[in-house]
Amino acid sequence: MYKILLIDDEIIIIEGLKKLVPWDEIECEVVGVAEDGEEGLELANELKPDIIISDIQMPKLSGLEMIKKIKEKSKDTKFIILTGYREFEYAREAVTLGVTQFLLKPTNLEDIKNAILEAINILDDERTKVKDIENLRKKLYKFNALSDKEVENNDNEDDKVRFLTGQAIKYIKENFSKKLDLQTVADHLYISSWYLCKILKKEVGNSFVELLNEVRIQGAKELLTTSNYKIYEITEMVGYSDTAYFSKTFKKHVGITPKQYRNKKWKS
Repeated sequence: MYKILLIDDEIIIIEGLKKLVPWDEIECEVVGVAEDGEEGLELANELKPDIIISDIQMPKLSGLEMIKKIKEKSKDTKFIILTGYREFEYAREAVTLGVTQFLLKPTNLEDIKNAILEAINILDDERTKVKDIENLRKKLYKFNALSDKEVENNDNEDDKVRFLTGQAIKYIKENFSKKLDLQTVADHLYISSWYLCKILKKEVGNSFVELLNEVRIQGAKELLTTSNYKIYEITEMVGYSDTAYFSKTFKKHVGITPKQYRNKKWKS
């Protein structure tokens, strides 16, 4: 169950949220309520809720000031603002603070429910990534903790190289559309860029740049045959910043230009 904390100086709002939102249905539980920012801060530190739904203008401490203080101690908690104030500055500051949703009163039940579900999805994604990183760290620790005698064993060393190469390729395939370099991938795997370069050459026979280009060109080929995006749009979508360089690289790998490739596939 996800723990929810409700904070609003209007009791009718709190009672409405408690009664109308189908908490059980979305696997949530209201663990506390507060009527001002100071009380909300105390309860947040004590209960450590997953999601806080709060007003902005409240006695003693505003909602935004309260969020700042909570985030100093808890980076994981997600916030949903439910307020009657439409000022742009409030909304801009809320975005700066990483608030998941900024809802204006009166708000319908469906919008509130969707905001909570969005916060839950963000929480789940973040926790999954943390778990994946921890699992990766454990595996890498296991490999790197091998004694000198064990490292001399080719099977152990080969397992380590295959594992790291597989993780590197997986990361490249998932992030090729972004700005990506050797150091970024090496940092993700907690190894040196020199070592990553070495194992890629050993396992796949390519340098990092060659491998990245292959993955990007593969992505471009798919977009060229399954979409109507313009060439310059596909250039950006697969991680290149320069269309001329993309076309040159594409021709080097495929033998024809992106435009020729598209026309050939569409005619066939």
